[in-house]
Amino acid sequence: MRGKKKKILIVDDDFASRRLVEQIIRSKFTCDISHAQDGSEALQTMLREAPDLVILDMVMPFMNGMQVLETMKRSANLSQIPVIACTAVGDTSVAKQIISYGVQHYIVKPIDKNTLVEKVSIFVETSDITS
Repeated sequence: MRGKKKKILIVDDDFASRRLVEQIIRSKFTCDISHAQDGSEALQTMLREAPDLVILDMVMPFMNGMQVLETMKRSANLSQIPVIACTAVGDTSVAKQIISYGVQHYIVKPIDKNTLVEKVSIFVETSDITS
């Protein structure tokens, strides 16, 4: 379905990080972008807006990324939404835990522009929404 803008939700407790990710995405893709600053807000936004992709920070106060993934996995409405996880922890045990929730793509912070574009393009190009 060409022409339909896809929705991407960026979830990070750090405002500057959210804006950086948004700028990188907007420099390469045409899409609607929304933001959430914590896990609870992210889940509410997902239910309300049904994004096509979530870029999810793993380390946040109140409700972290793992808790968001756990909630998404248990929800019929949210379990099919693709997620790119972002983590400042490059530990293989963290990667294994992220993958156990069905997340196939993750990025280690600080975010590399080319890596982010590459990961987002997997979803954008296979969904026929490139600009």
